[in-house]
Amino acid sequence: MATHLRFGQKLPKFNPAVLPQEYMPRMADVADDNHPKHYLIPGKIHVSATPAAITTIVGTGVTLCLCDPVKKIGGASHFTLPVHAEASCKALLESLVKLGADLHNLEAKVFGGSQPTVTFSNSTDWLGNRNVEAALRFLGERGIRLGDTETGGTQGRKLIFQTDDGKAWAQQL
Repeated sequence: MATHLRFGQKLPKFNPAVLPQEYMPRMADVADDNHPKHYLIPGKIHVSATPAAITTIVGTGVTLCLCDPVKKIGGASHFTLPVHAEASCKALLESLVKLGADLHNLEAKVFGGSQPTVTFSNSTDWLGNRNVEAALRFLGERGIRLGDTETGGTQGRKLIFQTDDGKAWAQQL
């Protein structure tokens, strides 16, 4: 059913409070006075020696989160291609060490690596899987302890990571 407007008639103002439920946020926003929010775009890293809530959206790419919970220093790297994994993860690690993180205290969390619903082969050698393998290889070569992971599947994820305590929330989109 179409609604016709007469000349000069104004449209009602947009009110987000009346959006259908499927458009409303499903994950609580954890940014607060103690954890200001920083949005991490793909291809970048962010580190902080002060509490922060790093947020990002990840699909076939991977977000590697590292935290030294003893010194309350943490950060994240978001890469989209396995060829960039080594450089991205290395930059994250070096930045954390410069801020005073101790390699022996670091704990890692890995998110992403989803497989698109449209594929062109039945192989398990898809981009998301290769990104996850690159992140895990980086951690294994350096002996960094792996904590939570949420990888694979067919949907992207919204991620929130707190740099001071390493807490993370991920929700499939």
